[in-house]
Amino acid sequence: MITATNTFIRNRIHRRGGSATIVVLWSIAIAAIIVAAAQLVTWRTATLGRSAIGRVQARWAARAGVERAIATLGWNTENSDPEDPMALFRDLEYDWSGSVGTGAWDIRHAEEGLELKGPLDLHSRININAATKVQLLELPDISLDTADAILDWLDEDDEVQGIGAEADFYEGRDMGYMPRNGAIRSIAELELVAGAWPEYVRGEDWNLNNRMDPNENDGDIAAPSDDRDGELDPGWAGYLTARSVDSPLGLSGYPRIDLRESSAEEILEVIDLNDRQVEALIEYAGTENAAMGALLAVQLGELVGAPSSNTGRSTGRSFGRSNSSDPEAVDPLTPDQLRSIFAECTMTDYTGPYLPPGRVNLNTAGPEVLRILFDGDQGVADAIMALRQSRAEGITSIVDLLDVRRVQPETLSGLASQLDVTGWTFSVCSRGTSENGQEVEIQVVLDRSSLPVRILAYREE
Repeated sequence: MITATNTFIRNRIHRRGGSATIVVLWSIAIAAIIVAAAQLVTWRTATLGRSAIGRVQARWAARAGVERAIATLGWNTENSDPEDPMALFRDLEYDWSGSVGTGAWDIRHAEEGLELKGPLDLHSRININAATKVQLLELPDISLDTADAILDWLDEDDEVQGIGAEADFYEGRDMGYMPRNGAIRSIAELELVAGAWPEYVRGEDWNLNNRMDPNENDGDIAAPSDDRDGELDPGWAGYLTARSVDSPLGLSGYPRIDLRESSAEEILEVIDLNDRQVEALIEYAGTENAAMGALLAVQLGELVGAPSSNTGRSTGRSFGRSNSSDPEAVDPLTPDQLRSIFAECTMTDYTGPYLPPGRVNLNTAGPEVLRILFDGDQGVADAIMALRQSRAEGITSIVDLLDVRRVQPETLSGLASQLDVTGWTFSVCSRGTSENGQEVEIQVVLDRSSLPVRILAYREE
């Protein structure tokens, strides 16, 4: 009996020991799961933390690139060299890349399909708010009705131009919007115009950042559809802009002299003219429909009905001096005088809420933009490209185009309001990269037509 009892006790102790072992093993397993879960959560949190830190580092690296561009634009505006308009662009190209303590930036842009270093001069493109119908019709894949519709969107009336589209068209198709009947504010707004489809406006540059992104060079794998040739087709956005502005500053960086309101003394402080020339210049500026471009094709004396002291550019009219009451003769403006006048003077009104549309920079516009400007004349575009490439400082004045044999003075006179030799607004696409490879892209539009430099648009990706 004692033996049986002992055996029973030993069995109970054995069963209890087995249960305890199972409990211990389960405890260890649960603890291991908890530890593994904690480690996983900690690892994921650390990864997210490193990613967040990386994005912050990349963002501030990209912003450092933007600030560097702002500083360069500001310095060159304050220390402008009218004899070397390309100095600004050399400095901007030099600043295309750099680094801060925790990251680096690079600034590039696409031009004529290829990526170039530095910001994009928006004056290398035609401001759509100043484009003529003839120029619009030179765009690839554009139709006559779309060109008319663009002009209808811009004009202030509700009268349809040609086969364009006005308020009735948009209202009848329940578009949800009406024509602005005013200046287009961004190139993306152009897509609201009848016939201006996104594939025409954007081409392969689907996010309009003026840089080639991976999805813009992968064929049909991801939108947009592209030809995967390593070159960016920017569509109409490669020829047009809505952001450029005509600056009230001269090439010296000082405010332009308004010939309609300035005194002879104020003009003579800046421009080397004789008394009769400055008198005639003020007289002409005060006439109705006076324009700077006329000085390129017609002698100053003829513009005010006075004889010229010698022959030169002329409309063919002559003015004899039959009696003492005839106007005093006016010496023709020399090329250097014309250069000074176009560099520092104006007849444009800058007092409105918005600056006038920007002009095309002869030193940065591509051959296709130049061809469009000059009514599709590829020969003129090639001649201008050859002229600027022959000079380290580039073209220093639109007056220089009078030396281009294919450019007629009358043609240049008509285009003078659309031409410049420097840029005032720039698109900066700064891509920041952190130490751990994170990337952030900041795109801004900068305006140096007044100081300090202003940010007109800001976008971060």
